[in-house]
Amino acid sequence: MRAARPSVILIAAVGLLSPLTLAAQDNDVPASADQERQRQQAVAALAPAKAKLLEVSQHADRPGDSPIKSKLHESPLLRWSNPTAGSVYGEVYLWSVEERPVAVASIYQWYHPYADSTVEIVSLTPKLLEAREKDATLWQSTTAGVAYKPIPKSAAVGLSKGTRLGQMKTIARSFSAELMDKRGGEEVRRKLRLLNQPVYRYESPKQGIVDGAMFAFVEVTDPEVWLIVEAVKDGDMQRWQFALARMNADALEIRRDGSIVENLPKIVDPWRHSKAPYTSLGFDSRLVPLEKLKEVDP
Repeated sequence: MRAARPSVILIAAVGLLSPLTLAAQDNDVPASADQERQRQQAVAALAPAKAKLLEVSQHADRPGDSPIKSKLHESPLLRWSNPTAGSVYGEVYLWSVEERPVAVASIYQWYHPYADSTVEIVSLTPKLLEAREKDATLWQSTTAGVAYKPIPKSAAVGLSKGTRLGQMKTIARSFSAELMDKRGGEEVRRKLRLLNQPVYRYESPKQGIVDGAMFAFVEVTDPEVWLIVEAVKDGDMQRWQFALARMNADALEIRRDGSIVENLPKIVDPWRHSKAPYTSLGFDSRLVPLEKLKEVDP
């Protein structure tokens, strides 16, 4: 999750007396538990409605062919909050092609210390992507989002789905991630927590993917790094590979078995990088047609 854009948007939901309006009220007064629950419920209505407005397409492999429209998975991968940063709630949505992940977006709303709505989106594919909303192109990546790398010294790919899941979880636990930011004015290294279970499991026979899983490194429940682990066909053999993607504009350091495998530098003003694999898009939630507020677990 990236901090809010400097231009603050005051939020009101169309047709609803929504808790989103609380973003503009009494920002210095701590919210009650009921107010925080209202905010969470408001985002549970806003985020899926915004996700459905976005069309993510993958560029075709051959010049002249039409772009490949990806599939939006309508259920969120995660619902998250991050009280260490403030009063902020978000949901994460995935787009795939032939079930393989191509993009993921965290759609969130700040209530304190900011008042802002954001789509934070990142490419999860070596292919080029674009995201459109109606007639407007919001994002158009011009470089690969991830690079898949082999996993050395890994066990042979298991024969059953259960065995492979255990192997992928073991591989994921061999990674660690830290976030470096200047929250509070001083640079701090924050060790991220790996969620115990993958947030998405898939296979894609057409792309030679025998099995795959997405894992999240989080602060509280806020995803900051994605790890993809795949078992792929390689001729007559099968092997493991992995890819990493950021979900924060601040600097990130990822290690495997104690050795650095990825250093991701800080991105300044990511909302100015609409052609990069990772960007953030501010939006006015008053323009999002909401469904009824959804009940969510506390």
